[in-house]
Amino acid sequence: MNTIKHVYLVRHGETDWNAQRLIQGHSDIPLNIRGREQAKRLAARLKETPITQICSSDLQRAFHTASAVADVLGLQICQHVELRERYYGDWEGKDFRIIHEQYPDFDPWTDTESKYNIETYSDMQQRGIACLTNIIRESSAEHVLVVSHGGLINAMLHHMSNGLHGTGKTKLVNTSLSHVQYQKETWVVHDVNDGTHLDDA
Repeated sequence: MNTIKHVYLVRHGETDWNAQRLIQGHSDIPLNIRGREQAKRLAARLKETPITQICSSDLQRAFHTASAVADVLGLQICQHVELRERYYGDWEGKDFRIIHEQYPDFDPWTDTESKYNIETYSDMQQRGIACLTNIIRESSAEHVLVVSHGGLINAMLHHMSNGLHGTGKTKLVNTSLSHVQYQKETWVVHDVNDGTHLDDA
């Protein structure tokens, strides 16, 4: 495939669990008031962008963020379970800070987390990249919006940039935009974590 495809990766808007620093994973938590406002600002930002396809995680915090943009652009949303956040098992709903204190051997860079019934980092990264690549290859759209989750987007960015961005390097803000390009089986990262539409919030 020689056609250049532009992908806009967006982290969902804020939830109450985000504000409380609770682990969400596959827990289906809705956007809070601030998150809904962030989604509206994102939609206004993307109004003139030539996006012709929107894909989203099936979790409501991502889908409702995508819906704000879809309403403005007059598009439908394709939902993908594979675009969900990392599965955190029994840790979901718990405070990140307490988890790090109680489990000092937890290391997101290795597969040791599997003993805590958590999806491994490599499994998460592989499913995200596989899903995104399939979306691009099967779509005729040249500009695609993908609304997902911070952990998964960072894992994909880490893969795309050979570790320059993403996991361990980037803290994605809610509804931030990361612009990447796909051509000839190669990813190119242009912009990461752009939240300028939130500057005066």
